[in-house]
Amino acid sequence: MRAYSPAAAGLLRCAGRRAKTTAAGLGTAATTTTTTEAFAGGRTRVTTFPNGLRVASEPSAGHFAAVGVYVDAGSRYEDGATAGYAHLMDRLAFRNSDGFTRAESAAMIERLGGSIMSSSSRECVMYQAAVFPRDVQTAVRLMADTTLRPRFLPEDVDELRAEVPWEIREVESKPDTFLPEKLHETAFQAGTLGNPLLCPLPQLNAATPDSLARYHRRWFRPERMVVAAVGVDHNELVRMCSAHGFADAAPAPAEPPLDPAPGSEPEPEPESEPGSAPAKAGPAGGSWLRSILGRPGGGAPAAAAASAAGRSVYTGGTWFDAKPDVDFTQVYLGFRSAGIDDEHGLYVYAVLQMLLGGGGSFSAGGPGKGMYSRLYTRVLNQHAWVESCVAFHHCYTDAGLFGISASCRPPNEHALLDVMAAEIEAVAAARGAGRRAYAAREGPAPLEVRRAKNQLKSNLLMNLESRMVQLEDLGRQIQVSGRKVPAEDMVARIEAITPSDIARAAAALLESPATVLAQGHVDGIRQFYPKVAASHGIRAP
Repeated sequence: MRAYSPAAAGLLRCAGRRAKTTAAGLGTAATTTTTTEAFAGGRTRVTTFPNGLRVASEPSAGHFAAVGVYVDAGSRYEDGATAGYAHLMDRLAFRNSDGFTRAESAAMIERLGGSIMSSSSRECVMYQAAVFPRDVQTAVRLMADTTLRPRFLPEDVDELRAEVPWEIREVESKPDTFLPEKLHETAFQAGTLGNPLLCPLPQLNAATPDSLARYHRRWFRPERMVVAAVGVDHNELVRMCSAHGFADAAPAPAEPPLDPAPGSEPEPEPESEPGSAPAKAGPAGGSWLRSILGRPGGGAPAAAAASAAGRSVYTGGTWFDAKPDVDFTQVYLGFRSAGIDDEHGLYVYAVLQMLLGGGGSFSAGGPGKGMYSRLYTRVLNQHAWVESCVAFHHCYTDAGLFGISASCRPPNEHALLDVMAAEIEAVAAARGAGRRAYAAREGPAPLEVRRAKNQLKSNLLMNLESRMVQLEDLGRQIQVSGRKVPAEDMVARIEAITPSDIARAAAALLESPATVLAQGHVDGIRQFYPKVAASHGIRAP
């Protein structure tokens, strides 16, 4: 089984700097002519239509071809009226359009074989397909209709009102999917990156075919879109895109923000401590449906103003959810880290994530599993009561979230937070950021940095052997940075990182307030986390 590395996947999505935008912030500016550029030694070709839409391709031998459409939209761009609409666009993909009914689209997809899918994230809505080369034109036709000419019918919206609450409950039942969402809401309380990925119930109930069409006109514009393909001749791809309307789509004038529809405002949140996220209500007073999927709370006025301007603002904060009946307490400790606009820092934090590594208390072992990473050798192998301990890094265009997630059996949760904080401090202490005198001796050693860099490079290159990973890498790099950074350049940047870079990046984490989450037996953490943070040089939120 091929090893999958979140750090490597993050680099593939975030390898270059963000492209300059037009005054309206709509992505690539429209031109009067069709232009073609080459990147990565001519291997990658990018054609820009006069309307601003970009078509990118790379050659790749194989029995299947891959094609996708990437839209610069997502939850970070949403406001109170459109919260969750990117999620709804995802769920309405390949249904009804001007060219096909839902039944016709389903029949075409079945005849294609291969796979076709859509997904939405904080900064992208994507549509991807892996098909036989002879079927690429059909896939492009389907994607053109679902992205450029969708039809939002009342019956489809009614169906979503039945499906989405079930999806929300499914996410809520799994800490691995629920807590990362709560982490973002708590860390970015002014909105943008703290906005919910899933559609809040108030907005879902207020959504109409007209409001969805207005959202689509506002965000699904050619200057915000990239069509990418792997294993397809570039000239043929450009011809297919022109034939199916991608070149003819006209950039629309900017529309004002949608006014909140009646009943779309979520219920007021209960008051919480300054600097902390809204407390989760109990069964009688509300649920996660209102807390994580309602309007993000907290945040200073300055943070809200910056958020309104489109910049993400990290606030930090705390959130504790008492669940005395669960077997394990889940703990997250996060900090603001580098975004894509910090090109060097992006690679440093990816190496730091590999150096910390981690995993579960049981592993089959074997090469490439990270068994020599710090969270294995210093946490999981030393504390039998720790069930899991893993480093994470979420990276976006202008900010990132770096930290450690862990779980343990009660009553060790307060000790777990202390252990997690000590590992961050140990790496940072080489830069004088620690509070313990002996922590400076625990800084990153050249051998473990070399091991982390080798593991990151190998995972990066193995991931790129996947046709779909190669496709997403191409589409997202062109969307975000306007150019393609080849794997050889990424490997060279990883190789240039030093132990001093790692220690400096870890020390920079301690300069921002921490984000602390706990679910389960939380009384110990709630009481002692300020003292634990202070003892390790961490700024309490």
